[in-house]
Amino acid sequence: MGPYTRRLAGRLALVALIVLAGLACTSAVSAHRPSSPLKIGMKGENVRALQEMLKALGFAAGDCDGVFGQDTLRAVKAFQKLRGLGVDGIVGAATWERLEAEVRSAHTKVYVVRSGDTLSEIARKFGVSVQDLARANGISNASSIKIGQELRVPSARSAPSRGERPLVEVLSWEEARRVFKTTARVIDVRTGLSFQVKRRGGHFHADCEPITVEDTATMKQVFGGQWSWERRPIIVEIGGRRVAASMNGMPHGGQWVRNNGFPGHFCIHFAGSRLHGSGSVDLEHQACVREAAGLR
Repeated sequence: MGPYTRRLAGRLALVALIVLAGLACTSAVSAHRPSSPLKIGMKGENVRALQEMLKALGFAAGDCDGVFGQDTLRAVKAFQKLRGLGVDGIVGAATWERLEAEVRSAHTKVYVVRSGDTLSEIARKFGVSVQDLARANGISNASSIKIGQELRVPSARSAPSRGERPLVEVLSWEEARRVFKTTARVIDVRTGLSFQVKRRGGHFHADCEPITVEDTATMKQVFGGQWSWERRPIIVEIGGRRVAASMNGMPHGGQWVRNNGFPGHFCIHFAGSRLHGSGSVDLEHQACVREAAGLR
């Protein structure tokens, strides 16, 4: 066994964790591990494992089919660029180990209780259940948390019970656009504020509008009382599903919903969504998608 192979020991357990977390890619991964870097044109279970990790972190690697094609190449390069690695599209030890570390870190978060916090509000902010949050910290009385207390936050993507959906899903844009067709509830991850939206189109991402004046007021509150191009992590609730996404807060372009106090529409991005103008993936939006999924 060479040094590269030894550095990759234990990857099977990591990939099994990703699969159990309810990812869109659900194929089993064998015990075979790469003895050399992965690159375009290669096939096999190692490539499938790579695709699963990329998709878990919000990078659109295409289908998890075990074929290192152009979609996987673009996802690898986007990951390398965002993480300051050499952008060559080749998955050597440094790239693989960074992928592994980020997936692992998704399951360990620490939150410091602030004034006015409640256990239920903290749970909602991170997309986890109150029961899971209390269990992770040995809390029997939900009202007993104190300012400055450090809480371990379980991943919002931990394995669901049999028959249940994961609490927060990472769906590719191609999957999300089939699910998100009309209305949805948007939850801002950082504040817990929520409002209703209506999707009216969008080829590369979802073009949306708040439905009522009250929804518009809540959305504006999320952005500190003024409209902004800032990207924010959100959870989009659609028909009982909770999907990680990102939004900006600037009214622009056409308007379809009348009398809602919002002069235009705004954009919601999912994993792999692209900008209308350039057709490129927006790295800030993708970072927010990962934050919404509890992967940052």
